[in-house]
Amino acid sequence: MPSTTVLELAVCTVTDRQAAQNARNVAMQAISAYPGFVSWRALDALDHGDMIADLVEWADRQSADAAAAKVRTDPAFAPYMAAIQGVSLMQHFQTQAETGRPWPNR
Repeated sequence: MPSTTVLELAVCTVTDRQAAQNARNVAMQAISAYPGFVSWRALDALDHGDMIADLVEWADRQSADAAAAKVRTDPAFAPYMAAIQGVSLMQHFQTQAETGRPWPNR
């Protein structure tokens, strides 16, 4: 794995959380074969029943951008996209290179 990766954070609202979770599971399977995919953490808000978030890790920004274009036409993503009512945040973040040292105690 490279020393830095790109994290894609999407915070969304959904009308039916269970339907969104089911559709997200299908999308997660599909995206795992995309070039540059590293991982996907599916998050469900504790205090907002209509809010979910996805934290997807990519090897680099080019892989993230290519995946964003492919997702629009991938049939495996259609049900998940339909379950999303709105997007509050969609942003890419670059991770810092890890030093192998633990965080200092504070």
